[in-house]
Amino acid sequence: MIQSLYMSDWNTMVGATVSATRLRRMLDELAADAGDVSSSLYLAPGDSPDPAAMAATGWAAPLFEFGDGALRDGCGLVGLRAGDRGLLIAPPFPVNETFLALDWDDEPLRNILGADFDVGVVLVRLGRFSVAVFRGGEMLDSKTDSRYVKGKHHAGGTSQLRYTRVRDGQIKRLYDKVCEETRAHLLPPAAEQLDYLVLGGERFTLNGLVKQCPALASLQPITLKRRLNIRDPKRDTLPQVAAMLTESRVWEIEFTTESTETTER
Repeated sequence: MIQSLYMSDWNTMVGATVSATRLRRMLDELAADAGDVSSSLYLAPGDSPDPAAMAATGWAAPLFEFGDGALRDGCGLVGLRAGDRGLLIAPPFPVNETFLALDWDDEPLRNILGADFDVGVVLVRLGRFSVAVFRGGEMLDSKTDSRYVKGKHHAGGTSQLRYTRVRDGQIKRLYDKVCEETRAHLLPPAAEQLDYLVLGGERFTLNGLVKQCPALASLQPITLKRRLNIRDPKRDTLPQVAAMLTESRVWEIEFTTESTETTER
């Protein structure tokens, strides 16, 4: 059993999106309480935790409660415990190694937060898109453009069919342009080897683009599952994207006396 931690401003952090700077401060605060009952869980994407080890260290309940949410972004998860408090973290980039340590070890997580990865970004909504490359918090290259796409037509009959054909053609031209710019900015020789690709925008539009763009297909092995929630891809929003790339999802947890006793045994 786990409970929310209602103290100071931590109650606002349950399942919250947290900046890298804020997460480092949270780690500093929690590390100060690390003592005899501490543990560190790192789970790489695709790996499964050992049930017996999770039960013995008190992590079984937090994983049952929050594990699916933490793993949905496909970057693995990190669990850090200090006494009766802990954090479960979905990091912004993949965990490299699965392990469980019976002490406080936030160094691998801090390395992820501080790494200067080369990250390609493709943001798309109907009518507008941005393609960019970031290294750390710096934008190295970008292209933003627009293509007119008609809104949905709700009338019936022949008029609707003709309207739908025109609109589908406009969407295809948008996809073709995004794919062209993806190839020009995210593939060699224009860009060095990227570490990761992150997509953002409207889900239906992204799904259609992925199916029709060979450049994105070639980048599929480094494409993260996480999606950026960008309402309007444009030049002015790209600085905001730089910060979003290093955000984590954080669940705060409190270990019960029963969990602590199990860990000590």
